[in-house]
Amino acid sequence: MLELSRIVKSFGSSRVLDGVNLKVDDGEAVCIAGANAAGKTTLLTIAAGMQKPDSGSVAAEGKLGYVPQEPALFGEMTVRDHLRLWYAANNLPGKLLFSASAPETLLGLHLHARKRADRLSGGVRKRLSIACALAGDPPGLLLDEPFTALDLQTKTDILALLSDLKQRRKGLLFTSHDPSAVAAAADRVLLLRDGAISGEIRLAGEQEDRIAQVIALLSQT
Repeated sequence: MLELSRIVKSFGSSRVLDGVNLKVDDGEAVCIAGANAAGKTTLLTIAAGMQKPDSGSVAAEGKLGYVPQEPALFGEMTVRDHLRLWYAANNLPGKLLFSASAPETLLGLHLHARKRADRLSGGVRKRLSIACALAGDPPGLLLDEPFTALDLQTKTDILALLSDLKQRRKGLLFTSHDPSAVAAAADRVLLLRDGAISGEIRLAGEQEDRIAQVIALLSQT
C-alpha cells in the first residue's frame, strides 16, 4: 500500500528525518510512536504527498486519505455539505451519502447531518474529518493522533471503523501516544527517534499484553 525509502527532511539546520524506511502492506495497521517533535507529523505529511522530502522516495497505490490532528473543516458548512463536497471532489455521486456501509454512517454522522461544523463537539468533528478522508475510497488512510481528547464512545467507534477498513484490505498508518488505542488498532509499532526508526515491535497476545508491549517500546523515548 505504501513504502517510504531513505526519507530525509530538514528545516534549516535541523534534520528532522534522517533516512527513514517504512512499509505498510494492504490490510495492515502501523503506528509511528515517538516523543513530541520527533518528526511523526512531518513523516505523515510526506507520505500524504503534502510535503516533499529533501531526498528519498514515496511509493503509494493511489492517493491516500489523510486525517490531520486538528480537523480542517468549514465552520459554516453542515456535516452533510462537507460530505457532499468531498464526494463531489472524488467524482462520486451524492446519493452514496449515508448508505448502510458508508464510513459516515458507521461513524454515526447521520445523527448530525444538518449541524454546522462550528457547532459540533470535538469527537464529532474528528468523525467528520475521517469520513471526509474516506469519501474517495482510498487504498489506505493516514491519521495524525486520531485518538487524542476523545470520549470513550468516539474512540470505540473509530477503532471499530479502523478494524473494518483493515478487513477490507485498507492500509493504515497513524501516530498516537495512547497505549491502549495503539494496542487495539496496530499490528506493528515503530519508534521514531533522532530522525530514524530506532525500534519496532509486532504486537501479539491479549489486549493487556499488547498494551505492556507498547509501553515498553515507548519507554525507550
